[in-house]
Amino acid sequence: MGNPTANDVHVDAALSDIAVAYIQDDTEFIATRIFPEVPVDKQSDYYYIWTKGFWLRNAVERRTPGDTYPEGRLELSSTTYFCDPYHLGFAIPDEDRDNEDSAVQLEQTGAEWLAKQFLLNREIKLAADAFITGVWGTTVTGGTNFTQWDDYDDSNPITDITTAKQTIHKSTGIRPNTLVMGQEVFDDLAEHPLLLEKFKYTNPGVLDEEEVRNALKVEKLVVGGSVYESTVEGASTATRSYIWGKNCLLLYVPPSPGIRVASAGYTFAWRQTDGGGYTTSIRNTREDNRDRDLLKGKHSFDHKLVGTDLGYMMLTCVG
Repeated sequence: MGNPTANDVHVDAALSDIAVAYIQDDTEFIATRIFPEVPVDKQSDYYYIWTKGFWLRNAVERRTPGDTYPEGRLELSSTTYFCDPYHLGFAIPDEDRDNEDSAVQLEQTGAEWLAKQFLLNREIKLAADAFITGVWGTTVTGGTNFTQWDDYDDSNPITDITTAKQTIHKSTGIRPNTLVMGQEVFDDLAEHPLLLEKFKYTNPGVLDEEEVRNALKVEKLVVGGSVYESTVEGASTATRSYIWGKNCLLLYVPPSPGIRVASAGYTFAWRQTDGGGYTTSIRNTREDNRDRDLLKGKHSFDHKLVGTDLGYMMLTCVG
């Protein structure tokens, strides 16, 4: 009789303490870090806008004895928001739950997948609304209006950002405070000689986010590193890319929304009795007629550009 084979001494079974999933870290998603959130109780409504010019013109007159006071005026208008709802579910049939191995953890895995899906959806929607041409007061393109920043010999991102700051400030009287960029833009800036020069005595290597922020003299730097797959399920070749592309957006956004508070944009988030809003909660609903549980979530929001002159869009900053 021969020696025992591998199949005699071991029967393959799924490991109980490991399962592989490609899960992006929450820090890669930046949608919540750009526009301040405005919770609202109605799906749509009006908000007020005070006309900019009345705040920047000087209406004060020289006074002589006995003069009556000249009266100034302000102009008020209104516009609307509309919160689109988005939803998604993950079904767990009783048969699958009864048969699952311990490492599969259908309920925990399904809930985490749903949560990441909603993070991804918010990211894609905001990039589609704000990281495009033609929506901000100024849009410029690398290679056409300025030298792309990965051309280390001829480009000057510090001067380009300064120009963007001055453009917004002269147009509105408000200094921009937030710079949003895609991962590829940041990676090239982190090794740009002009930025490295500012830290040559303390950091001769690659700069981190705080150092790039300081070199460009902005209050807040936000780097978008989230990735999405644009091909449909089952496609022979997958296409994946950074959501925020090779672009850069300079903005003014306040720490929080408020009355008579200017902002490049607000996120109106519709609070509903069964969920919604901007932060998604995952709920488990029992469907006895189908012998299954349904994990479900939804959010309802409108990424509204309320002050387009408070944004300066720079497209294709690197090649």
